[in-house]
Amino acid sequence: MLICILGRQPGLSVAELEATAGSEYIQSVGSDYAIVKCEPTKLLQQELGGVIKIAEIITTVRSLRWGRVFSVSRDKIVRYMIGIAEGTDRKLELGLSVYGLFVRPEQLSELSFAIKKKLKATGYSVHVSLSKDLALNSASVIHNGLTDRLGSEFLLIAGPEETYIARTLSVQDIDRYSKRDFSRPKRDTVVGMLPPKLAQIMLNLAKVTADRTVLDPFCGTGVVLMEAALKHAKIEGSDIDPKMIEYTKSNLDWLSKEYGLDIDIKLTCADATTHKWHDRVDCVVSETYLGRPLSYQPSRESLKTTVDECNALVTKFLTNLRPQLGPESRCCIAVPTWSSPQGLIHLPVVDHLDDLGYNRVGFLHTKVDQLVYRRPDQIVARELLVLTPK
Repeated sequence: MLICILGRQPGLSVAELEATAGSEYIQSVGSDYAIVKCEPTKLLQQELGGVIKIAEIITTVRSLRWGRVFSVSRDKIVRYMIGIAEGTDRKLELGLSVYGLFVRPEQLSELSFAIKKKLKATGYSVHVSLSKDLALNSASVIHNGLTDRLGSEFLLIAGPEETYIARTLSVQDIDRYSKRDFSRPKRDTVVGMLPPKLAQIMLNLAKVTADRTVLDPFCGTGVVLMEAALKHAKIEGSDIDPKMIEYTKSNLDWLSKEYGLDIDIKLTCADATTHKWHDRVDCVVSETYLGRPLSYQPSRESLKTTVDECNALVTKFLTNLRPQLGPESRCCIAVPTWSSPQGLIHLPVVDHLDDLGYNRVGFLHTKVDQLVYRRPDQIVARELLVLTPK
């Protein structure tokens, strides 16, 4: 059984897991984690933008009290590490991370060295990776080889009435995300910069696979298409701005060389509100126009003008797209929503998707209002609409 450590916005992470593994395989969800009943090969860490770590549960402690968790986890982890170390005289690597338990960093260090002491008594040398925080970050796990054969990061995760002890199988490779985000040749802060992690989440919500074609009608600098190419999907893009078409082509050429991919793409300079792509579109994954960037709260009149402008464009786009979708098509569209003192202000069209011929896909373990990507200080956020044709 797997346990996934969720990203900064757990609702999006769980929805991604539902779309990827199937809602029936998600056993339970906490504030930091989701338990998924499937084989490790079912979830590919490098394709999950919303999952920080994937671990395998090795035992459960029927207590949340640190004294009990300490003794059980110490003994269980020692036995587990002896098992993986059999037949080698190389130094073992150990790291511990805690999620949701009431414990101080020094108590976690005490447990680490208690494990080290017991292993040393049986003849094994151990290097312990420590952090000032209760959880090791992905960079530390990778740098210290804690997912290698002789390396282990163990997670102690608080459930409703029990503590899960799990061994990390994989973690997000932040350096690879940073490379695709900051090292690609063309970036444009004016049109916005969709994070590669969010593009991955959107592709998974649209259930993009290698045998399907992904259309991005607002391709911008090509972030969605880059992430789709890494999934070996067929890709097609368009944008009203010819400069963005050139940017997308340059970024995909760079990606092809960096990752050894043979990318076949069709790019068109076109208006997404009127263009006819083709009769049957498999998957549509795109971020529409988000309106002008805002660094401060606008006046009510100014914000209404922006909302009306974006709403008109998104309505025209969805109206144009609908007849071009096949019965099995699935879309994930990022549209703007705005933070205000009264709460989030949504596009009016979001309440009228049915009238345009769309079903908004719901999720068993995630509420629709959780499908919003934003930082705490952001005024303009992204609301994800997962749609199928009626």
